[in-house]
Amino acid sequence: MPMYRYVCSKCGNEELHLHGINDTPSIKCSKCGGDMFKGISKVGIVFKGSGYYITDSRNNSKTETKSSEKVESAAK
Repeated sequence: MPMYRYVCSKCGNEELHLHGINDTPSIKCSKCGGDMFKGISKVGIVFKGSGYYITDSRNNSKTETKSSEKVESAAK
Protein backbone atom coordinates (compact mmCIF):
# COMPACT_ATOMS: atom_id res chain seq x y z
CA MET A 1 0.00 0.00 0.00
CA PRO A 2 1.29 3.48 -0.78
CA MET A 3 1.98 6.05 1.89
CA TYR A 4 0.45 9.51 1.43
CA ARG A 5 1.33 12.82 3.07
CA TYR A 6 -1.63 14.80 4.40
CA VAL A 7 -1.62 18.45 5.54
CA CYS A 8 -4.21 20.05 7.84
CA SER A 9 -6.06 23.01 6.34
CA LYS A 10 -6.40 24.71 9.76
CA CYS A 11 -3.16 24.23 11.68
CA GLY A 12 -0.73 22.98 8.99
CA ASN A 13 0.01 19.71 10.80
CA GLU A 14 1.55 17.05 8.52
CA GLU A 15 0.83 13.33 8.84
CA LEU A 16 1.56 10.19 6.84
CA HIS A 17 -1.26 7.70 6.16
CA LEU A 18 -1.33 4.33 4.44
CA HIS A 19 -4.27 3.49 2.21
CA GLY A 20 -5.01 1.99 -1.19
CA ILE A 21 -4.75 3.95 -4.42
CA ASN A 22 -8.49 3.77 -5.09
CA ASP A 23 -9.50 4.65 -1.50
CA THR A 24 -10.74 8.18 -0.76
CA PRO A 25 -10.62 8.49 3.03
CA SER A 26 -11.77 11.61 4.86
CA ILE A 27 -8.91 12.13 7.29
CA LYS A 28 -9.17 14.44 10.29
CA CYS A 29 -6.22 16.14 11.97
CA SER A 30 -5.09 14.47 15.18
CA LYS A 31 -4.19 17.85 16.76
CA CYS A 32 -7.11 20.16 15.94
CA GLY A 33 -9.71 17.92 14.25
CA GLY A 34 -9.65 19.89 10.97
CA ASP A 35 -9.96 18.41 7.51
CA MET A 36 -6.74 17.24 5.87
CA PHE A 37 -5.82 17.24 2.18
CA LYS A 38 -3.17 15.36 0.23
CA GLY A 39 0.12 17.22 0.07
CA ILE A 40 2.87 16.88 -2.49
CA SER A 41 5.76 14.87 -1.12
CA LYS A 42 9.40 15.72 -1.63
CA VAL A 43 11.14 13.33 -3.98
CA GLY A 44 14.87 12.84 -4.38
CA ILE A 45 16.13 12.49 -7.94
CA VAL A 46 19.42 10.81 -8.81
CA PHE A 47 20.86 11.10 -12.31
CA LYS A 48 23.27 8.34 -13.24
CA GLY A 49 25.47 8.18 -16.31
CA SER A 50 26.93 10.84 -18.55
CA GLY A 51 25.14 13.59 -20.40
CA TYR A 52 23.46 15.30 -17.45
CA TYR A 53 25.88 18.16 -16.94
CA ILE A 54 26.42 21.24 -19.11
CA THR A 55 30.14 20.45 -19.26
CA ASP A 56 29.39 17.11 -20.97
CA SER A 57 27.75 18.78 -23.96
CA ARG A 58 30.43 21.48 -24.15
CA ASN A 59 33.25 18.94 -24.30
CA ASN A 60 31.58 17.09 -27.15
CA SER A 61 31.14 20.22 -29.28
CA LYS A 62 34.77 21.29 -28.75
CA THR A 63 36.14 17.92 -29.78
CA GLU A 64 33.94 17.88 -32.89
CA THR A 65 35.21 21.33 -33.89
CA LYS A 66 38.85 20.35 -33.39
CA SER A 67 38.46 17.13 -35.35
CA SER A 68 36.73 18.95 -38.25
CA GLU A 69 39.55 21.53 -38.33
CA LYS A 70 42.13 18.73 -38.56
CA VAL A 71 40.26 17.12 -41.46
CA GLU A 72 40.05 20.45 -43.33
CA SER A 73 43.75 21.22 -42.81
CA ALA A 74 44.74 17.71 -43.89
CA ALA A 75 42.68 18.06 -47.08
CA LYS A 76 44.56 21.22 -48.10
